[in-house]
Amino acid sequence: MFKVNKLKNGLTLLLLKRKTMRSASVSFCVKSGSVHEENNIAGVSHFIEHTVFRKTKTRNIKEIKKPLEEVGGSLNAFTARNLTLFYSKVPSRNINIAIEILSDLTFNASLEKDDIEKEKKVILEEIAMYEDDPVDQIFENLFKNVYDENFGRPIIGYRDTVKNMDEKTLREHYSKNFIPANTIVSIVGNFDEEEVIRYLESMEINRDSKEPNKILSPNISKEEINVVKKKKDLSQNYLVYAYEAPPKYSKDYYATLVLNTMMGSGMSSLLFTNIREEAGLVYEVASDYNSYNDSGLFMIYAATSDENVEKYKEKIDEITKEIYKREDLEDWVNYGKQRLIGKMTIDIETNMAYGMKILDLYLTYGKIVNIDEIVKKIEEVSLEDVVRVSKGIFSNNKFVSELNPEK
Repeated sequence: MFKVNKLKNGLTLLLLKRKTMRSASVSFCVKSGSVHEENNIAGVSHFIEHTVFRKTKTRNIKEIKKPLEEVGGSLNAFTARNLTLFYSKVPSRNINIAIEILSDLTFNASLEKDDIEKEKKVILEEIAMYEDDPVDQIFENLFKNVYDENFGRPIIGYRDTVKNMDEKTLREHYSKNFIPANTIVSIVGNFDEEEVIRYLESMEINRDSKEPNKILSPNISKEEINVVKKKKDLSQNYLVYAYEAPPKYSKDYYATLVLNTMMGSGMSSLLFTNIREEAGLVYEVASDYNSYNDSGLFMIYAATSDENVEKYKEKIDEITKEIYKREDLEDWVNYGKQRLIGKMTIDIETNMAYGMKILDLYLTYGKIVNIDEIVKKIEEVSLEDVVRVSKGIFSNNKFVSELNPEK
């Protein structure tokens, strides 16, 4: 059972001891992401996430990575719209060094000029990589037009904002946002609970106590969107259809999860079966559901050739508009429920995935939600729930993002 601990220094701890494990995962989640930025510093959270790995006030680049990797562990990080997360997986006996290094990255980074200039080149290369990837492009074009300004900005930032990053910008954002009140530490695996709490409580973190950032949700366009771009050297047409969908706080959240799973998860899904295997119109087709506390977006993605693109569009429209009339819908709903529960059950076998899931639920509801509660809610989803949700979603405005070959 997860335990929640609020420490005097402002940190929140989520702890789950699993005695049968020989490893542990540690995550430091900071509620600071791209939505907590201004346009002129777009990408600063992501830039910080990169640069802290170069040097802290007590460790150089080698001393940050080697102590964990030489014992078989791992160290990584990512930036999202609402958060920046540093995480590690280590043998249980090495958990203290993982906590030390992750806390160092979170609160004690140097952010020096030379390191900033080096990382600037790396991030500009990363931007170039995304610009070459058609899948990244169609989703960025979608979000930029469907979400409000804060959520529509790319997490990585823009070329100009990245080029203009300097010590002052990074240090101001870091000292303001990378603070204990904004940080949740999640530890899952085999560890000494009292020792971990004692160590984290003893940490001296030189940060002013401020109100924590809020977990935000995007405002979604109230008008239909149709974004069509062209790109050289493409051999396929890339398409995303999106629709406003229930938020996490909605009673229809779990029915939407089931709808998403039955439609686009796995080679046995409805879209894969109907559009790829039966109609032969695509190589790849899938659905996704971006859910936030107060809003959501349901998406269908595919890539197809010039000769099949119009047939694909007709087929997608037919499926989405008529899905609630299908005679085999109950079978698909059962597939969605079973697959969703099964994947969750398998995922939580690993410490890291379990910790990430519980962290996501805690950020949403402000409390620990037991996985068994989630399974029960999925099991309770009825055929009527999915019919109602599908009618609602696919009658909403359709948002389209296309990237086509430039002739």
